[in-house]
Amino acid sequence: AHDVADGGLFITLLESAMPRGLGFDITTCGEIREDAFLFGESPSRVVVSVAEINEDEFLDTLKKSSVSFLLLGHVTRGDIRIDDASFGDVQEYKELFDNALAKHL
Repeated sequence: AHDVADGGLFITLLESAMPRGLGFDITTCGEIREDAFLFGESPSRVVVSVAEINEDEFLDTLKKSSVSFLLLGHVTRGDIRIDDASFGDVQEYKELFDNALAKHL
């Protein structure tokens, strides 16, 4: 699990994906502007990833609880896709992140 904070959902997903070189394929919520959905920093949100084999059980547990949730999508082998559009590979973002400070020194 990872809290959604600085940078919003997109940054949270990147921070979760980069250490293992994984990516994600998500669908945004049509009721919220895409930029607000991806980069909004509204409080009290958490991203949880579960193994595919446990997904149904996890969703059943959430449905029985009073917790509101949204199924975002799934983990990929490195590709980043949002609403069926490609946003590159997580390694590209990791390289930018790892070298951001060095470029300014």
